[in-house]
Amino acid sequence: MRTEHVIALVSRIRESANALLVSELARLGHPDLAPSHGAILAVLYDRGELPMGALAQAIGRKKNTLTVLVRKLEQAGYVQRTVSPGDSRVSMIALTAKGEAFREDFGAISRMLLSRVWGDMEQGQREVLVQGLERILVNLG
Repeated sequence: MRTEHVIALVSRIRESANALLVSELARLGHPDLAPSHGAILAVLYDRGELPMGALAQAIGRKKNTLTVLVRKLEQAGYVQRTVSPGDSRVSMIALTAKGEAFREDFGAISRMLLSRVWGDMEQGQREVLVQGLERILVNLG
């Protein structure tokens, strides 16, 4: 089996997944969201309000990249930014009522995507694949 096209495969998978996500978001009435917002929303659903720095670390993005994504989520009404009561230099990011209302659709979209990704692949194959991808990430880091 040839293996030198691994990066091209990962890229094509990401493109296909993003196209599917964009289609589902539009179908469910959330055309203002992009696949890149998913990691932010997932962390906020899991952990609640967070300082911008902790959120950036949680999703593995630089603060300046996160700032752009959060600004778009804020403009669309899914999150709000406030000043930390303990330190005026720290921005806190929290879900709004609209962001909370999206939680159910977020879960449905996530389940649909994972179902399509895994198809009929056996659990052992899934684990080997994920382990290999995690190793590639470490190798490139």
